[in-house]
Parts: sequence; structure tokens; C-alpha cells
Amino acid sequence: MTNWTRLRLALSGTALLGALAPAPGRAEDAAARELVQKVRDTAPKTPFAAKGKLSSDRGFVRELDLKHKHLNDTEASLMEVTAPLDLKDTRFLLLDREKGQDEQYIYSPAARRAVRVGPQTRKQAFLGTEFAVGDLVQPEVDDATYRLVGDEDVGGRKCKLVEATPKDTEDAMYSKTIAAIDPADLLVMKTQLFDDKGELYKVWTLVKAEKIDGVWTPVVQRMEDVQEKHWSEIELSDVKYNADVPDDTFSRQNLTR
Repeated sequence: MTNWTRLRLALSGTALLGALAPAPGRAEDAAARELVQKVRDTAPKTPFAAKGKLSSDRGFVRELDLKHKHLNDTEASLMEVTAPLDLKDTRFLLLDREKGQDEQYIYSPAARRAVRVGPQTRKQAFLGTEFAVGDLVQPEVDDATYRLVGDEDVGGRKCKLVEATPKDTEDAMYSKTIAAIDPADLLVMKTQLFDDKGELYKVWTLVKAEKIDGVWTPVVQRMEDVQEKHWSEIELSDVKYNADVPDDTFSRQNLTR
């Protein structure tokens, strides 16, 4: 999401901005970085709840409950699978801190335990889709370097293309990304993601956005694996800002309940 949302699957476009610094020898573009920061700053601080539906060209569907809340210096998100039955009660807890180390956990009802997500797990598919577990994580703006590399019309919006590459390449999800950002509404409309060989790997697209309670919300997002030629989408419904979400929703105890 930034389209603030990150899935937070559904809750981002900008999660895909920072998984991503230009090649050595290229200076950072201050205007590009400023634009990325503006997108990040649009993230609302009010509690958020929604239902999500993950679908794929492979024919499967996963249903989710999504909750998000800003807790002090932490952006906390909980995603719980409600269907199908074989995945029901699988939960993902994401704790993105302004200071200190971020944490992500996966609870498996079959194993009845929560596992902290490491670098390799972040590269795995999220519930069998083209989204990766790491696509749910909101990186820090300072984790990457940015350049303006052109303009593109996406969905009828005149966008600036921002190239980003990671400063720490060892655990990076992608070797670089190129995001199409609408500077008027600060929406990330499309992001191209490149593999460790520099080849185009996946393309994330904001298919549909709606203004809900004054907030631009990514209602439908698609991730296409252009190498394997498959796609997945997530669609939000029952979106509620200022939702009643207790703080302990995002505790380890609640994760393993």
C-alpha cells in the first residue's frame, strides 16, 4: 500500500517502492526521494479494517480479514485467513517500527505456533499467490536510493517514474524497482520489479482506487509474474477507517489464540 496500504497487501503500492538505490556511481535525485516521502506521508493514522479476497488465474480464492493500527511508533497489521477451510485461521502479524527492528510473524494452525519471518521466508509466495511475503513489509525510505527516470500515462494519470535500488543488496527482495507515481493524488499506479539478474520479474498494478472517507484506497491490486505468466489480485471490501480495533489485536498472544 501509501496507496499507503500495504496489504498490507492491500494496504500497498509503496511497500513495493522500498523493497527495492541506483547503480553505483549514480547520484540520488532529491526530487525523486521527496516524491516517495510525500507518498509515504499520506498514510492515515486512523485504525483500519477491511475484508480482502485474493484470487489467481490458477482458479483459487483466499478470503482474509485485515486490521491495521498506528501504535505509538509502530505500524501494526494483522491478516487472518477466513477461507478456504484448509488455510482458515492462518495469521500474519506485521510490526513496522519507526525506530528499532521490524518484526513479522506467521501463525500456522496446523503447527499451532507462530514463526518469526526471516529474509528467506520473505521471498516466498504469500498464500500461493504472485505476491511475496516480503511485499507486505513497508521498508524505510532511507533503505533505498531514488532517481526520476521518465514519465508514463497509467490508467489515465500522468505519472512520474521513480527508479529505486536497495542500499543493502544481500537481503533485498528485488535488484531494483520502477514505480509510476501520480504526483497529483500521490498514488502509486504501477511498479515494475526486477530480479537479481536485472530482468523484469513482476509488475504490480493498481487496478482500481476509490476515495473512502477522504482517503485514496487501493480497492483492487494485481501482481503479475511476467516470467512465469501468472497473476494474482487482491480486492478489498467493507473498508472502514476509524474502526474499533483494540491494541491487543496485534499482540503475540492474540496471534496464537
